[in-house]
Amino acid sequence: MNQVQRQVRRTSESASHQDKVEQEIETIVASIKRSKKYRDVYEGTIRELVRDEFGKRKRKVLEKAVRKRLHRIVAPYVGDPNYAKATVELETAFGSGGEDVVREVCARILSSHASARERLQIVDRFYTEIFAITGKPKAILDIACALNPLTFPWMGLPSTLEYHAYDIHERRIDFINTFFALQGLPALAKVQDVAFDFPQEAADVAFFLKELHRFEQNYAKRGLALLDALRARYLVVSFPTVSLHSGRSLTERYRQFFPELIAGRGWAIEEIEFETELVFCVDKG
Repeated sequence: MNQVQRQVRRTSESASHQDKVEQEIETIVASIKRSKKYRDVYEGTIRELVRDEFGKRKRKVLEKAVRKRLHRIVAPYVGDPNYAKATVELETAFGSGGEDVVREVCARILSSHASARERLQIVDRFYTEIFAITGKPKAILDIACALNPLTFPWMGLPSTLEYHAYDIHERRIDFINTFFALQGLPALAKVQDVAFDFPQEAADVAFFLKELHRFEQNYAKRGLALLDALRARYLVVSFPTVSLHSGRSLTERYRQFFPELIAGRGWAIEEIEFETELVFCVDKG
């Protein structure tokens, strides 16, 4: 066998090995995606996590490790509504034509999610104080949005708004687009893992609400790169003031953490402290 033949053989063997690796990765992805707990999670997220863990562990341990990471990322313990029932409730509320009824139903749905439930306590003041700093936006990016788009009735913004919302929960995004359509907004919510695929849309304001601290832990400190990449004049980044699990105060921790994270960027920061949420309005200039 001459040198050219040996090279062809090595290339063929390498390609065959890579094909086997890809097949095994897809088998693991399909196994996790079939599970009841993660069947609504974006397949791309599962695949990236499997790729990240592949080669580090044996198959059974690898799948367990990916499921553990998904549990932290998806945070099923914070709650979700029954989306089919919630859709009917929204359709009925909008059919009534009453703004108060719509707000009441939105609040009831939001209360099923722990983080959104906390925001309900301050929602009457939340956007008023934020937009006093940023100005009223014509376009919004809502990063890792969860159910936050359902707070739109409290934003005081017109239905001409471009509201781009991103999440990795497929049924949640379908539900949010249903809400947008009922509200008269364009259906701009999308299934997208912003850790691996930064948003390309431009906006006046980008919300990243009570997620950056978890994002840093779950995605190997990619938070600053995401903030850099967001095409928005203002970033509105928030943190919980109290631990969901222990009830201890977190305000000083995040008051130190966030300015240190973005140090050297030259961005102007204004802070708003609410009872349940510490908000930083960042002017990227």
